[in-house]
Parts: sequence; structure tokens; C-alpha cells
Amino acid sequence: MLSFRICKVQRFQSCQRWQSQGPGQTLPPPAESTQKYTWQKPLGQHTNIRIFNHVLRQKVPLLLPNPNMVSWYTCGPTVYDSAHLGHASTYVKVDIIQRILRDYFRINLVTAMNITDVDDKIIRRARESGCNWLDMARAYEAEFREDMLSLNVQPPDIRSHVSANIDNIQRFINELISNEQAYVTKDYSVYFDVSKAVHYGKLQRADIDSSTEPGEQGTHKRHRSDFALWKAKKFPDEPSWPASWGGEGRPGWHIECSAIAGMFFGRRLDFHAGGLDLRFPHHENEEAQCCARYETDQWVNYWMHTGQLHVAGDKDKMSKSLKNTISVSELLKHYTADEFRMACLLSNYRNAMPYSDQLMITARQTLQKFRNFQADLSAYTSFLKPLKYLDEGALRAQLAHTVNEFDESLRDDFDTARGLSVLMDQMSSISRCINDQEGNAEQEPAYCLDLLIAAGNFINKVMGDFGLTELKETESSKSRQQQLSALGLDSSNLVSDILSLRGNIRQQATAQSPKNLQLLAVCDDLRNVLQQQGIQVRDHKQGSSWVVATASKDNQSSG
Repeated sequence: MLSFRICKVQRFQSCQRWQSQGPGQTLPPPAESTQKYTWQKPLGQHTNIRIFNHVLRQKVPLLLPNPNMVSWYTCGPTVYDSAHLGHASTYVKVDIIQRILRDYFRINLVTAMNITDVDDKIIRRARESGCNWLDMARAYEAEFREDMLSLNVQPPDIRSHVSANIDNIQRFINELISNEQAYVTKDYSVYFDVSKAVHYGKLQRADIDSSTEPGEQGTHKRHRSDFALWKAKKFPDEPSWPASWGGEGRPGWHIECSAIAGMFFGRRLDFHAGGLDLRFPHHENEEAQCCARYETDQWVNYWMHTGQLHVAGDKDKMSKSLKNTISVSELLKHYTADEFRMACLLSNYRNAMPYSDQLMITARQTLQKFRNFQADLSAYTSFLKPLKYLDEGALRAQLAHTVNEFDESLRDDFDTARGLSVLMDQMSSISRCINDQEGNAEQEPAYCLDLLIAAGNFINKVMGDFGLTELKETESSKSRQQQLSALGLDSSNLVSDILSLRGNIRQQATAQSPKNLQLLAVCDDLRNVLQQQGIQVRDHKQGSSWVVATASKDNQSSG
């Protein structure tokens, strides 16, 4: 595979330092840390990929205990309302990383997700709406799946509803009760005893002082930080199930993911993903529950937390409770799924993402650069542009440099923004060469078509690995027809006829001496008309070609 290469000396030395710790040993926390717990390096195969670790606040090596099957669990939606861009950014970013691992690094990833269809918010919303809680949950789940499909987010390999896992969840809770890690209250609720969790607070890197403080007055909790595993039934109309410890009730929020992920993957999980806002308390509580049940100090080896999306200028995250949301369907009225994915690629997955029209226009323009490059390259290899003298050795070295630098970018905590920059540098360099109107007529051109096509293939392939769908213009009439149909045009023959007519007019105008400026103005008018319809005309010395531009759905310029 092109992307595999010899490690740089610096990176090799870094890997050696990690290896010197010995398999299964823990890595020391930063000097300023006072945490008792530190991350435990897994015993497994090195990948030369580095991932940010929130406990250590530094990057650590990705090691795979079973490289033939790598487990990944993502917290799924609570289906009580429509998904918004805050949700979408998390799932698109997670999808990008999963695609990189699967399609670029060829890692056999097995992914799972829960669907929270039993929850306080669902019950409250159903009661307010006067509808059945399960019917409402199924309707919003179907909408969520449709939204993810429209954003080209690959579905998980396995997915399960909380309501279908009550027995599994109760078994998990019974284990904790038997091990005295949880306790049953007078109303038959069940709470996790945080005072028994030695490393509680490790993901947040915070000492939980309230773990031994008495619970608030009026509650049945022993300690302030204890959290509910099972909630006793309070109202006749809420969903509930009988429990072996007595009474009826339903699961708490945190136990759902622990039980479902444990059912899928057992006592150890390679990856667990979710938004940064879930790190505490949700992920902290998941980790505490599973460490208690499976009698281990580390349940998840690699936590993947995505930065939150917020509207630019608004410091608060996008949230239904704050009523500052933008739905996925509203986004797609103005921008494409590829444009939103590109916006995610341009930002580090761990950082906050300030959403704005300017961000989306930048994403649109970046996508157009890739389309324009493929169109120029296609025109050059179709001899619509004059062949130039190219330095074969320099081009070969540049291609190798691009492949290596792109590979290093993705190995460095999935730095897609840096990877895109590497690709755009390669495209700019090639475009300058093949579009340069100056040439030495005395030199025989070094065609290097194979190297140019190889560069184009590599760029197109890795962009496909990111999940972008429509970057390359092809000769397929079906492919172009689909794009033109989306713009409201009937067929590509219409565009070809207009370009042919325009080419004749342009040839006549330039053949006259002096040039006929009026005819050239007509050519410009024809080009502008096509541009307004989303067709970008590209003139070359031996003819013209065209590319479907990224026009917005409210007739904004494609950039």
C-alpha cells in the first residue's frame, strides 16, 4: 500500500521509548499530575499511530491486542427529538476516523452503537405530546437514521435498543449488587457506590471530593456522587419492568451503554467514542461500572472525544435545551453533505467547531479546488492542454513526499486538516506545471502522464477514504447526468452543444486581426450563463472542458 513507509528517525525513537516501558506496563502521567491512576498501555501490536489521551494529556501509541478484530463502541442518540448539527458533527467526525482506520489503515474495525429509547426526556416529551413513548422513540430513530444516511455516515455493524436489553442490564446490575459495588434503596432504586471506585474521576482528571459526602436530603443516595443504575417507577404511565431485587423500574442512563457494550465486546474495549460533553459524567460512570464488574483498572483503552459544535460567536454548544439548534434537514437546504464533511475535516476532531456560513463557504471552496484539479488533470491527459516539459525525477520525489507526509498526518492523531494541506500543496504544484502557458519549444516534453495520473489517483482515493462522494469528474454519461439532474438540467448533451458553439465563436473572434472583442464578449456571456447554472467552463489551448461546480441550493456562487 502506498501509505505504508519506513518510520522517520524521530518517530522511530519515540516508538522505541514507548516500547522500553514494556508490554502491559503503565505510562507515567505528566509531572504536574497528581492523579493516582495512570493510563495502562495495552499489550498488543504496534501500529505507529498516535492518539491523544485525556488522562495523560498527551499522545500515546495505538496498540491492538487483537489486530484481526478491533472493537469500537459509540454512544448512540437519545431519540426524543430531531438530530441537530451538534449531533451530526460528532457522528461525521467519528465516521471519518472509522473510515481512516478501516479503509486507509486496513484495520478490521467492528463497530457498535446503542439507541436510547427509554429515558426521562423521552417519557417527559411523550407525556407532553400525548403519544406513546415507544412510538415516538421509533419515529425519531427513523428520522435519525435517515439524517445519518443523508450525511453519508456509515451505520454501525451492530446496533441495539435499550428497551430490548432489559434482561442484560439487570444482570449487569445484579453483578454490581452482589459485589457490593451497588446498593438497593427503600423504593427499589439501585445506585452505584462511587466510594468503592478507587479511580473515579480519572477521565476528567479530577478528585471527586463528594464521593463520601452524604446524599442530598430527600434522596435515597448514600453519597452525593452516587448515580442511579435503576430508577424505581414513580408514575402509572411510565415504562417499567419488574426487577429481581423488588418493585418495578427502568434503567438509568449510564448503565445502558456499559451493559450493551459489555454484551457486544466483553471485559475490554479498544475504542469508545462520543462528544466531549459526555466525558463526565457519562463516560466516567461507564468506566467505573465496567471496571467494577470486570474487576479491572481499565475497561476502555482509547477514549475518542469529539469537540462540540457551536454557532460562531456563541460560546455555548448547540443544544436542544438552549434552543440554538440547526437541524440536519435545514443544513441540507443550503449546503451539501460533502461540504459539511469537509468542514469537519478542516478542523481537528478534538477541537470545538464554530459553525458559520463562512466556514461552510470555505469548505465549499476547498472541495471545488479538488474538483478543478481533477478536471485540469483530465484535460491534460486528454491532450486538451499542450504537453509540457516536466522533470520526471522531481515529480517522482514530490509524489513520494506527498504520500509520506499525508500518511504521517493521519498517523498523528488523525490530523485531517494537515493531510488536506499536504494534498492541496501537491495539487497546486501539478496545476502550475500543466497550466503554465510559458514553455520551452526547443525541449521535447517529458510526458510523465503515468506519474500525474498516479498522483490524481492517490488524491482521489484518500478523499474517498474520508467519505467524500463526488470529487472526480468522469466520462461516464450516467455520472454526469446524475449531477446535472440535481441542478435541474436534462442532459450533458446540452452543455456539450453550447460549448461547441461557443468554441466556434471564440475561434472566429481570435482569428480576426485585431481580435473581435464583441464576439469574445458573447463567449464570456455564455460562460457566465453556464456558471450561474453550476457549470464551470475551463478554456484550454486546444479546446474547452467543463466541470459541475459546487453551487449552493440557494443559488450562491460556487467560489
